[in-house]
Amino acid sequence: MRLIRLIRIYPVVVICLLALVYLLGGFSNQSDQLVPKSALITLLYIFASVVPLLFIIGFIYIGAAGNKVAKQSSNSKSFNYQSVFDLPNEQMSGYKLALITGRNPILTGLTGDTYLADASASCSKDVNHVPPVVDCECGFYAYRDLDEAAFELTINPGSFLLAVDLYGVGFKYDRGYRAESQVVRGLKKPSRCQHCRILPGKVFVTNYRMGYDDTTWWQWQFRCLVCSNSHKAQDKLSITQMEKALTVVIT
Repeated sequence: MRLIRLIRIYPVVVICLLALVYLLGGFSNQSDQLVPKSALITLLYIFASVVPLLFIIGFIYIGAAGNKVAKQSSNSKSFNYQSVFDLPNEQMSGYKLALITGRNPILTGLTGDTYLADASASCSKDVNHVPPVVDCECGFYAYRDLDEAAFELTINPGSFLLAVDLYGVGFKYDRGYRAESQVVRGLKKPSRCQHCRILPGKVFVTNYRMGYDDTTWWQWQFRCLVCSNSHKAQDKLSITQMEKALTVVIT
């Protein structure tokens, strides 16, 4: 998360550095400069080569660390909870991301699984599983921390932030939960249009596009009046209409 935040401010840092070099005369031929032109140009070369290299090294390190953790997790067959009484007995409330897909709107996880506002999980890999199962990935997931989900939202701009309650058998992790059933308490609409990213959103519109497994699908976005102007009436839903379609409160 920190590395991605640093990458986002990198263009701002570059602009500031170029402005500083310009003010110090790095792009002029004056002989009485406060800082020699050669030193300023060398600084730019060093910055342009070293900083991207540091980002690459950082991503390689994070990827290697993630693979190591995943390998350790896959090699470990022991159940972390020695007794059913060790399972989470706290209220499992959290946050997650979802898309809105389908000609008739339905909530869709980022992995492509669709679900209703009040649903029990099913396993697509083993029909005998009653999620969640220890050595499987089935079940409903949610972050405990709103900031975690909000950060994920910034790198999945077409998705929506959901507040959920999880019920039934549940596993607790460092960052969240995995549980048997889920109730969506609410959907937070973006403050800005998901298309232009500038004007405030006003209405939901749907587009036909390529999706999972090379199939076509409908995806709903929350857009401003300008960006939704070209859509037909049958491809638009007001906030109230979307609430009714999803049976979820939109705030």
